[in-house]
Amino acid sequence: MLKVYIPKKFKKTTMHLLIDEVIDSDMMPKSKEIRFDFSRLSFIEPSGVTILSNLLEWLMIRGVNVSLTGPKEMTTALKFLDDSMFFKHYLKTTFSDHAAIRPTTSPLNIVSYDESFSYLDKTLLPYLSNMLSVNVKALGDIKTSFGEIFNNIRDHANEKCGCIFAQRYPQRDPDEIVISVSDFGVGIPETIRRVHPSLDDSEALVHAIVEGVSSKSTPRNRGAGLRTLVHNVVLNNGGRIEIRSFYGILNISRNTSGDLEVNSLRSVNRYPGTFMEITLDTNKFVREDVEEEEFEWDF
Repeated sequence: MLKVYIPKKFKKTTMHLLIDEVIDSDMMPKSKEIRFDFSRLSFIEPSGVTILSNLLEWLMIRGVNVSLTGPKEMTTALKFLDDSMFFKHYLKTTFSDHAAIRPTTSPLNIVSYDESFSYLDKTLLPYLSNMLSVNVKALGDIKTSFGEIFNNIRDHANEKCGCIFAQRYPQRDPDEIVISVSDFGVGIPETIRRVHPSLDDSEALVHAIVEGVSSKSTPRNRGAGLRTLVHNVVLNNGGRIEIRSFYGILNISRNTSGDLEVNSLRSVNRYPGTFMEITLDTNKFVREDVEEEEFEWDF
């Protein structure tokens, strides 16, 4: 049995400490039996929740016997995971009898492409409507954007499903809502290189957000998907997007002039699939006009 410890602070910048312990260079599990120990964990951010969940899903699909262990006492980090319904999903019971979904979070979900439309309508959009104080009908662009994320999962992920978790930070930054989505698969760069073989991982990510560029890996993928996501989240609503796939990292934001700012770099650590973090700012979010329905009394 391979025993691994969840890093003390588990987030997107430390995820490689765990991923490299359980996945080898050939993208294979390092053991058929892996135990994850939570006893050292003191902090986990939304990205850590989705990445950890995706890692467990990836291992179990490949026949790995996964088990979880940790301290008997509840810690702040374990409480956060418990309230996110992480343990409810994997252990079929919560760590504590008092676990409850926090008002600021949308709990962990493992969503297949076929379930994505229902998830958006019944879970994510009502949550964002509450956090942004807008009518659900005013979130049309955001719904389209997240639809494109699931299209991306369909086209680039082996299992056609992704792990998603959302949180508003009332203490750190009350204006920010962070939604993280993770999938393990062939990744965006590999798919783009089927058409443009000379691009490295970071160049391929930049290429993927250009209007009209697509790997055209399926008849339904015509190339405007990621560009639509960038336009709706960043340009229209002043949000930010971070994409990690293999050794590529892409940070997309709006500069002080209101223009798109794209920064790409090559990571020294590999992310075996695609990770996206979407940050919405409640102060910059543009409320879409919604026509009021008129009602008449029928006497």
